[in-house]
Amino acid sequence: MPLPGYFYTQQGIETPFFLVGTVNKANAKFPIKLGVPPTDPTSGYAQLGPGSLTAAYLEPNPKRNYVEQWNLNLQRQITPNLTATVGYIGSHGVHMLIRGDDGDMVLPTKTSAGWLWPYNPAGKDLRINQNFGGIRFMSFGTDSSYEALQLNVQKRMSHGFQFGGSYTYSKAMDSSSATIAGDAFSNSVTSWFWFAPQISHSVSDFNVTHTAAINGIWQVPAPSSLHGPAAAVLRGWELGSILKLNSGIPTTPLIGGDPLGVQNAGSDLFSIPNRVAGCDPANHNYKSNPGGVFLGYINYGCFTLPMATPEIAAQCVPFSSKLPGTCSNLLGNAGRNSVIGPSLANLDFSVYKNFAVRKVSEAFSVQFRAEFFNILNHANFAPPLPFFGSSNAQLFNQDGTKTGAGGLQALTTQPRDIQFALKVIF
Repeated sequence: MPLPGYFYTQQGIETPFFLVGTVNKANAKFPIKLGVPPTDPTSGYAQLGPGSLTAAYLEPNPKRNYVEQWNLNLQRQITPNLTATVGYIGSHGVHMLIRGDDGDMVLPTKTSAGWLWPYNPAGKDLRINQNFGGIRFMSFGTDSSYEALQLNVQKRMSHGFQFGGSYTYSKAMDSSSATIAGDAFSNSVTSWFWFAPQISHSVSDFNVTHTAAINGIWQVPAPSSLHGPAAAVLRGWELGSILKLNSGIPTTPLIGGDPLGVQNAGSDLFSIPNRVAGCDPANHNYKSNPGGVFLGYINYGCFTLPMATPEIAAQCVPFSSKLPGTCSNLLGNAGRNSVIGPSLANLDFSVYKNFAVRKVSEAFSVQFRAEFFNILNHANFAPPLPFFGSSNAQLFNQDGTKTGAGGLQALTTQPRDIQFALKVIF
């Protein structure tokens, strides 16, 4: 059976035993009374009304999910103190879960132009079950994969120098990166389409294509002829550093509101625009933007509103009368996680001074440490987020007008941080 932890956030509202709803006492037509039958018009249950209850759906008798893993490593000792390793790492997840805030949504039709929701200009309730406000769902109908090339070089301490370096080129793919909760990652959309997981199959919310880390320690040499105060000052110094470099994490460009007519009662109401072929969606010169680094990371010129084609024109609802030919109820082709956020670069530096205290013992020493985290005070930004903060990945409003979003809004690393410490070694 699937691990019980996956069911933790669902079991409290799983039908038929539990239904959840809220009554605003200030607007209640009748006082709420406890202990009266649900059919009594003065009961809290009756005042909830149709379409306001929330429940949960778990796939009955799901297939057991599992992950296949494999790796191949080759290691070569180049010198007595230097080794190099190259490896291939892979995994494949089968019957993986997909979950979201509302499975009680309006279902689309697959057309030659893409997924098209019903023509519904009057905004009627077309959900599967109109007697519920929302149905949280979890099923096990997706898969995942991970592949990586890993390189590593290690030099053990010799001649006063130690060095290490690693690089990983990888790709993680899935249809939903959710775990116990749908919004595990701030750059994610939490309610993907359970009826067709291939719609959202793309790089994972946590995918980082390039990752490199370099570290080193240097024991600063001092002449052996030094004695007295000069030796105490110049001997025992160590310098250390760690450099971290990686490409950014992805985000999804969106159209705000619910122009598709999905009628999702969960936290995410969204549509996806079209992608202009051959256009780089990220402005890599965002720091030179005259409006500041928080503006203009996503290239608006690479995204357009979904357009009607002759085959589906009669079934399309324009975003507005000013945008004829557009199709608000057509899912765009930009896709999930199609914009990669800014890369990360971080340099830490440390200075150590060792004071040997031979009067105590041969091994006793005191070490003074000065450590500088993000010594260059380099700003590393998260990608524009779909819903958190200012929802800067939402490029268009529900009526098709541009939001002016697409900028950066949050840091992924702290500013420069300096700390001092004394360490006793014995």
